[in-house]
Amino acid sequence: MIRRRGFLTLRASAAVFCAFAPLAMTSPLVHASITAESEPSGLQLTSSTFFANDRLSLAYTVDVNTPEITEPTTVSSTPPAVTVIDRTTSDSTTGSGLDRLPATSGAGTIEIAPPSVQEPAVIVRVALHRPLNGEPLSEVVSGDAGPVIDVVSGPLQRFAARDAVTDLVSITIDLPLQARVGYRPHLDDVLEYVDSGITPVSVSVLRGTAVIAHDVTLIDVGWQFVDAAPLAVSTVVQIAGRSTLVTPSDHTLPDSDVARATSELQRLSELLQQTSIPLTLALSPELVAPLDAGTLAASLTDAEVDRLLMNNGGELLSLPYRKIDPSAAAGAGEESRFVTELDRGDLALQAVFPSFTPTRAVWLLDDHSTTGSITEGGLRLLRSLGAQRLLMTERTYAGGPPHDGLDVTRPGEVILGDVTLPVTIAGGTGELLDVSSGTPMDHAVMAAAQITEQRRAQPGVTRSIVLVSPDFSVPDPALIRAIEQLLVNDPTAEFLPLSQVPFEPPYSRPIVEPRAPVVDLSQRQLTADSLRGLIDDTGSMLASDNELIRRWNDLLDDLFDARGSGQFVVDIIDLITAETVEVRQRVSIPMSGTVNLTGRNTPLPLVIENSGSEPLSVLVQLIAPRLIVPTEPISMVLLPGTNSLQIPVEARSNGSFVVEVEVLSPANTSVVSGVTITAKAMTLSGFGRLVGFGLILVLLSWWVSHLRQQRRSREQDSLPVS
Repeated sequence: MIRRRGFLTLRASAAVFCAFAPLAMTSPLVHASITAESEPSGLQLTSSTFFANDRLSLAYTVDVNTPEITEPTTVSSTPPAVTVIDRTTSDSTTGSGLDRLPATSGAGTIEIAPPSVQEPAVIVRVALHRPLNGEPLSEVVSGDAGPVIDVVSGPLQRFAARDAVTDLVSITIDLPLQARVGYRPHLDDVLEYVDSGITPVSVSVLRGTAVIAHDVTLIDVGWQFVDAAPLAVSTVVQIAGRSTLVTPSDHTLPDSDVARATSELQRLSELLQQTSIPLTLALSPELVAPLDAGTLAASLTDAEVDRLLMNNGGELLSLPYRKIDPSAAAGAGEESRFVTELDRGDLALQAVFPSFTPTRAVWLLDDHSTTGSITEGGLRLLRSLGAQRLLMTERTYAGGPPHDGLDVTRPGEVILGDVTLPVTIAGGTGELLDVSSGTPMDHAVMAAAQITEQRRAQPGVTRSIVLVSPDFSVPDPALIRAIEQLLVNDPTAEFLPLSQVPFEPPYSRPIVEPRAPVVDLSQRQLTADSLRGLIDDTGSMLASDNELIRRWNDLLDDLFDARGSGQFVVDIIDLITAETVEVRQRVSIPMSGTVNLTGRNTPLPLVIENSGSEPLSVLVQLIAPRLIVPTEPISMVLLPGTNSLQIPVEARSNGSFVVEVEVLSPANTSVVSGVTITAKAMTLSGFGRLVGFGLILVLLSWWVSHLRQQRRSREQDSLPVS
């Protein structure tokens, strides 16, 4: 048993020694990494100098259980006690070999001490692999990195340090890098490459022969020596407003949208603070009011966004206040409505971001801002408003999945009829997914490798990359920061706001597939026309600055918002109809019965009630064939409560007859109709008295004349006869 234990211990020690021997020196080209079958894990890439010419610089954190960062140590074991053996009686022919073991001072006993044993050493192994030649990048970093060109190894303490506070172990790789002058490597502490290009680098932490941590990353060797055309890099983010419209006249953000917008605004603040990249920001004008009021992202003010965006050389995109598709607006003849919403959005943004004038040079084809559709009419409308380029994500790209041969580092071209515009597909190379696996630096290295790979293929072609999330939401600030750290070392790369990215023809290829708008604004226009008449008629009864008029007009505009469903449109119709009817029903004529007209020009008394709390302007009109009434309706303002009115009339004849009273709006539509009263004219009784008085005068005149004739007759009779 004792021999077996000692033998096993010696075998393990020999294995450790054998493992050290090949790792302590460089070796010629081998066909595979010793860690080829190891899953990348345990090492988290935190920093990289992607463009490497004379040094390889990488930094990692270690998230596995690592030993103390010390040299391999010698350990001693407490020797076990064994059976007492009398040396004089031992059988030397048994070949036990016990007689060769050292004896202790104990009488008649022997204690066997095993040989000194070294713990397995922990080393770091850095391997430079053959440059890639068309292999998929994702498969390389997650699988076999390919043939090894050169290796540098050393004990863990050469590369590692432990943080005294967090107890985390970090590994820093900083090794010279140079082109190999001969076939075989000859410098132990220098990584030598044969060819330039996108090159895998594997870093492994080994305990003995066991791989306890492993990672594969990519570097570019020799790119700075390439005479390449410029690369423009832009970052575009969008923060949308309400995701849907449910309740008419309710412009508040639902709780879910408040939470989303708050999170994105806070992320935007982090992005602007952590990077110096000029950012192109598409912020929904709907968010301006709650942001200014502090109900969104309470820790972030609009002034802070304005300052940070300005300091980074960013820009604001012009967006319509409501979500109105320019193609749908053009199809319904509502271009002016789209322009009005665009102007309103600009005013809202400028009110809280005074450092910026929103630019219309870039238009997002995206369902969150307007829609992903485009037609010839929509394209013409956008061009007339100053659009110089379109931007869409891969998800809304009309040319086929994933890109149908389109190189996303070069613009395509939309050609519809006689209207054209360049278009950039923000996807593939520039699409930034959430960092769910790996570190932000891992994703940044992948993006930089994809960009550089395309540029190496055609170094003379001017290219541009738009970094976006799949839905234009705010990307991970750490990821953007990592990409900035990598690409800032490329002297041919320049970070620009999207509107300033130069477009140099020829374009990649034309995209000629129009897509019809999801919402047909023609039908909604017919609805709006019908409601407009009702709003104008009822609004004429109110003061011009009445809140109800503004509310109804807003509801009418909401009809054209693509976020509103068919039910939302029906609800608007019901609401406007109900509220305008309620205003008109405030007017009533309570009087009934008979009105006596005691003279030919006796005015007709009338009582009209206003049950509301504000004055209403109306027109009053009488219809009575047997009365002479005003030819034009009488205008009056009905104060809240009871209002009396004397309408001048003239009776054509005597008797009783019906008078119809109608109240109209100032727009000359009926408010109250079908109200009748009975008017009784007393004009004939007055005429009889007049005739009687005339007869008396006639009689008096007759009697005076008769008496005068009698007096003359008597005077003649009294004269003497001559």
